[in-house]
Amino acid sequence: MDRRTCLQATAGALISPLSAAAFAQASPRPKPASAAPALPLLRIYIPGGAGGGWDQTGRALGTAIQSAGLAQQIEYQNKGGQGGTIGLADFVARYSRDPAALMIGGMVMVGAIAVNQPKTTLAQVTPIARLTSDYMVLVTPADSKLKDMKALVSAMQQNVGSVTFTGGSIGGVDHMLAGMVARQLRLDAAALKFEPTSSGKEAMALLASGKAQVGISGYSEFKTEIENKTLVALATSSRRSLYGIPSLTELGVSTELANWRGVFGPALITPEQKEALRRVVIKATETPPWRQSLLDNNWIGALLYGKHFADSLEIEQGIASAVSLMLKLKKA
Repeated sequence: MDRRTCLQATAGALISPLSAAAFAQASPRPKPASAAPALPLLRIYIPGGAGGGWDQTGRALGTAIQSAGLAQQIEYQNKGGQGGTIGLADFVARYSRDPAALMIGGMVMVGAIAVNQPKTTLAQVTPIARLTSDYMVLVTPADSKLKDMKALVSAMQQNVGSVTFTGGSIGGVDHMLAGMVARQLRLDAAALKFEPTSSGKEAMALLASGKAQVGISGYSEFKTEIENKTLVALATSSRRSLYGIPSLTELGVSTELANWRGVFGPALITPEQKEALRRVVIKATETPPWRQSLLDNNWIGALLYGKHFADSLEIEQGIASAVSLMLKLKKA
């Protein structure tokens, strides 16, 4: 098998478990969560910047938990950087024995770990549940010369290094998507320029300053700017058009990729305490506020928990390592 065929096979394996259809098929029907006494305080640790996808997810989850009467008070903490790995290390150091602490994470963190190989990994936390799926969108500023995908492809083909992409962390899904686009165009992904950020707001600032020409993030993070025409949406990473935006595949770049976000707990609490946190999260996803947050943010509900989530996470960690190597993704 040649390198290009191997890459396509690996990317296909990555895409498959993250597609909307796979989410629907793999997710078990949640069992009714038994009532539990309200926690006096629940900490939700968000290893990303304010306003980003993890922040949106964490605060929506906290609202749902409170609406279900499962916690009297929610304390949020943000600490971004390096695809969530800085926050992950801090969470492990501070809250590994706290039975009332949750950490938001997802595929971005899996990719960042594969590239950066930090000392603290997801082996040091407990997978609680996968919550959502979100397709990415490629955007440019309204005054950009790259007003459509055809113009972007032409610029990349002339000089792949002349276009700077921005999005999440090095090795995260945004970076992976940019690399996959380059490979589909038979360009050198190692020559791709990518400026990492810890939130959609940071990406917006880079685009506004001209330090980056193309932004990649979940649609929910760019939704307001797309609607008010500050940003132009070039394509989505879904198989077919979404939100009125054509897909990369429909525009001739055969690439599909979805992100997921979930929640993790401390590793050094008892099995009973881990199960109690899992029940809190599952119960929260059954509330009207959580269902409304899915609609408001254009998220796909993708609940998966227990052994199913743990097994899926193990597979994705292996795939992320393989794709990072194939796309020559490097540390910042």
